[in-house]
Amino acid sequence: MKKILLLTVILISNLSFGQNFPGNEVNLLIDKEIKVKEKDESLQKYGYDHFYKNDKMKKKYDCCESYNSKYAGLVGKVFKVLSAEPYKNIIGTEKYKLKIENAETGIIYFDYDPKYEHSFPFEVIEGLDLPEDFYCKTIKTKTDKFDGKTTSMTDYSEGISFMKVTKDGSSKIYMSVNEIGSTINVAKTGLILLLENGKKIERPNAKLDTKVNKGGRGYVYSAFIELTQAEIDLIIENKITDNRLYIYDGEIKNGHKLSEYLKCLNK
Repeated sequence: MKKILLLTVILISNLSFGQNFPGNEVNLLIDKEIKVKEKDESLQKYGYDHFYKNDKMKKKYDCCESYNSKYAGLVGKVFKVLSAEPYKNIIGTEKYKLKIENAETGIIYFDYDPKYEHSFPFEVIEGLDLPEDFYCKTIKTKTDKFDGKTTSMTDYSEGISFMKVTKDGSSKIYMSVNEIGSTINVAKTGLILLLENGKKIERPNAKLDTKVNKGGRGYVYSAFIELTQAEIDLIIENKITDNRLYIYDGEIKNGHKLSEYLKCLNK
């Protein structure tokens, strides 16, 4: 299963792609209806985190499964987002209290972190209307003060990120792909990307790095490649739907986001 990976390391004319996570643009959620997504069967026993009875954010709603809200009490429920109040937690992290309402539960609260898409358990019904600069403005750029080289990096989304390096007027764009594998294999090669138009990007000689998955079971397989302009154009125009590293596959559910990231870097 594809996981969001935080390794040694979210955001068009006004279009709606069914995008669910607004990052720091949390006000886009106000007055929207959001539905609690299902979890894989193996994860249901852990319930849902970050749901609270009131705005004090102390007592979990419908506790407890592994100290979290019970899975059966929330899965599939549709809430209306009433407000989003900014606050800082005990260690100074900037977050938001989402005030949400459902006819059965009444008003409850969700502890929203704008940095981590994987902790947002909702599907936004009818998606979000994204502002023009939604994706581009989240790309981080730094300049080396010694040689003037600039490096622009996107966030990871479903284990994939992009990087653009510019020096002396010349630019190169790189792609990092991570996938979970159940067994250890070293010195392996091979990257395949499937696109929604039925085409593939194949790199059979792409070298893979293998590390223990510190965030869960198995191992993390990683590929880092320079993209050709033809490959960049393909991904911009056609969403990535799946990836394979060696023999390990992952489904990409938000390929439009990756296309938009790459469009920003290709300007």
